[in-house]
Amino acid sequence: MDIKTEVLIIGGGATGTGIARDLSLRAIPCVLVEKGDLASGASGRNHGLLHSGARYAVSDPEAARECISENRILRRIAGHCIEETGGLFISLSEDSPQFRERFLMACEEAGIPTALYSRDQALELEPELNPDLLSAVKVPDGAINPFELVRANAKDAERHGAKLLFHTGITSLLIDQNQVRGGLALDLLSGEDYKIEASFVVNATGAWVNQVLKLAGLRIDMALSKGSMLITNQRLNQRVINRCRPASDGDIVVPNETVSILGTTSVRSEEVEDFEVTPPEVSLLLTEASRMIPAIRGARLIRAYAGIRPLFQSGGTGGDRQISRSFALIDHGERDGLKNLMTITGGKLITYRLMAERTSDLICRKMGVDVSCSTHLKPLPVVAESLRPKDRLQKIAPGGEVLCDCELVRREELEEILETMQFRDIRDILHRTRLAKGTCQGGFCVYRLLGLLHESGLVKESPNKVLKAFLEERWKGIRPILWGGALKEEELIESIYKGIFNLKDSVEFGVGSSE
Repeated sequence: MDIKTEVLIIGGGATGTGIARDLSLRAIPCVLVEKGDLASGASGRNHGLLHSGARYAVSDPEAARECISENRILRRIAGHCIEETGGLFISLSEDSPQFRERFLMACEEAGIPTALYSRDQALELEPELNPDLLSAVKVPDGAINPFELVRANAKDAERHGAKLLFHTGITSLLIDQNQVRGGLALDLLSGEDYKIEASFVVNATGAWVNQVLKLAGLRIDMALSKGSMLITNQRLNQRVINRCRPASDGDIVVPNETVSILGTTSVRSEEVEDFEVTPPEVSLLLTEASRMIPAIRGARLIRAYAGIRPLFQSGGTGGDRQISRSFALIDHGERDGLKNLMTITGGKLITYRLMAERTSDLICRKMGVDVSCSTHLKPLPVVAESLRPKDRLQKIAPGGEVLCDCELVRREELEEILETMQFRDIRDILHRTRLAKGTCQGGFCVYRLLGLLHESGLVKESPNKVLKAFLEERWKGIRPILWGGALKEEELIESIYKGIFNLKDSVEFGVGSSE
């Protein structure tokens, strides 16, 4: 299967799908290639924050202005992906009053609306806050579902003519006389390889940009910064809570659906897939986050995970938190003499649309096409209902089957999704539902999902092999936070899977097993 198109986009995160949507709305043919599923990289490994830009107002005003501008746009076009929580930057006794004043002034200069609250006003809004807080600054932060956002961009792109290929990697770039002509692709599940001819190639792979550029003998200066996060089993705050001090580890707690997400660290990494969360990082995040919300000390954690920030370095030797969170669009024809290859990297989840617009504008200029961007005006489609648990409960018909008890995901819901997607991997389902995102982290629901998939004839290999792979991946997020009640539950899950499913000696649970 060979493909001809105008633009080949490599990377299926928010930026890549955003570019595909932007180009397709301008009637420019494009093909997107992603080696995993949607949002497999940093787009699916963040804390789901709808940034107001306030965090960067003092240290990175350009990034702050980008964030607040896109914040307003996303509220208009992607309201179904957003929970309007609002946010507070709280000052504790050890936090500098001078920084708070600088913060308020910087927010005003960046166009970020704020309101100063007293201690009592803040505690009335968020009773779980540290009662020793001095004040709080209200900002327009929010929570966003990154998976729903990426899926909506992908759906709209396909609806307007874009072709999206998942579980497909680019093995080489086609280069002729200092000009990129497309790439050779490999279906990573079927083993089929084919050629994609394109007039332009966009590298939108985030932290993986240098792996793609290596195919052309190129490289850009990148800093890979690992950010680790923890998930509690209940929602401890209704608003995004930030620490009003210079950016540091453990200075944010984001409410997300039924849980709270504690973040984040910033650790320089040399590996693009360094997703291990270490015990010291867990301790650090718990210590710092509990200074803002003391109830975190007694909360049960259900998962630890990490993402890799792709930070573009244009010089300087400061730490990762001193590197701008703005983005970089690189024309390799101008920079390296290799025409029609572009790299877009850096930035934040919230600035993905702006990154896509700038990239598409560059392609249009090179094509001599005068078509304006419309992604800031046209609402994104609703891919699936986004319901809170109490609303999901009302959707369960008498006698209806529930696959996930934690998040109340219905069998009917899964069957509807399977009718509209090409199933290729179990993670494709997990990225599209709340299944396995609750307290048991899939321990008591994934085997039900596999039963459904097996009944439907969608699992081509051994279901136990698929189950084993899921449990091994799940273990990576459970292991760093395994103590107390979580340890007891994991022992129960281990006995179920090793007994009933005969996975003895075939999967590493770590509970009572050799390492």
